Amino acid sequence: MKSALLVVVLIACIQATTVSELKERLSGYGDHPFGSSMINLVSVNMKTGGSLNELKQLLQQIKDELIALTQLQDQENATFTRRSQVDLAKLQATLEQAEQDLDNQRQEQSSLTNELSTLQTRVKEDQAALDRNGRGSGDAQSRLDAENTDFAAKFQDYSDAILACKEAQRLLLNLRGEGASLIQLTQDTKSNLIQTKENFQKIKEILEAHTKKSSLTLFQPIIEGLAEMTTKVNPETLNNVLSLVARLITALQEGQDQLEANHKTQVENLSRLGDDLRNEKQTLQVSLATANNRLKEIQSRLNELDGLINISNAIVEVTQLNIQDATRINELEDQEYSNQKVSRQTEIDIVDRLIEYINQKLSE
Repeated sequence: MKSALLVVVLIACIQATTVSELKERLSGYGDHPFGSSMINLVSVNMKTGGSLNELKQLLQQIKDELIALTQLQDQENATFTRRSQVDLAKLQATLEQAEQDLDNQRQEQSSLTNELSTLQTRVKEDQAALDRNGRGSGDAQSRLDAENTDFAAKFQDYSDAILACKEAQRLLLNLRGEGASLIQLTQDTKSNLIQTKENFQKIKEILEAHTKKSSLTLFQPIIEGLAEMTTKVNPETLNNVLSLVARLITALQEGQDQLEANHKTQVENLSRLGDDLRNEKQTLQVSLATANNRLKEIQSRLNELDGLINISNAIVEVTQLNIQDATRINELEDQEYSNQKVSRQTEIDIVDRLIEYINQKLSE
């Protein structure tokens, strides 16, 4: 009975000594959960009389597994790091591209806005010029119409005056054809001469309206001669009047020719002005149409850019958030990996110390 009790006490002492030695061996790791488990494993094995060599092999196997696990974690962390770097690089490239797109879109928007303002001013100027052109064209046409009307009336006046002079010339030539001797005028002849005198008064009015004043110097001797011939026919007076009438016909014809030449020049000038105004109008209309088409294009592009800028802004914001999230995840993963690596190395250190302890026991 005493022998059995002695064995129990001896075993208890051995176990207490073993645990104490193990704790000392694992100084600093005694409170570590893995360290406590390993102490229990070794102490139980030694308590039950297990083989130290087998225990050493078990510990070596545990160490190998811990090393293999560490290597696996290193590989997994390296793979995760590479993927994270690739993902971050892609996100960064997406962010840079989105920011570049945004910058380009804003620059284009600014440029188009300036062009839009310039074109709007140009459209107003072209429209104002087109309005002035319209008024100028209307004025030129009115002047041309008035010129044609005035010319037609003046040309007809000259034609009537020339015809009246030629009729007077015919009458006077008839009188001179009756003979060179003085004759008494018949009542019809007197009436014709009086009518001719009145016609010359009208011709005088025409010339006053259409010719130089110098042309009027012919009328006084003509009218005086006609007045004299209403009472008697003086061959000298008759010839003088005929000469003056011939000169007057020439003057009227020259006046009519000058009127026609002036009218032709004026019509050419007004026609040229009309052509210039029409060409200007066509140019302005093309310019205005081009500007308006460009305005529509710019406005359409600006509307499109508004949408693109909103999209680019959203991409920038989302990508920045994704980069922040990915960075935080990487930091957390790095911290977790670092903690696991420290913990695994601690476990390996614990096993190493236990193996050293077993080796020491085996050498005793």
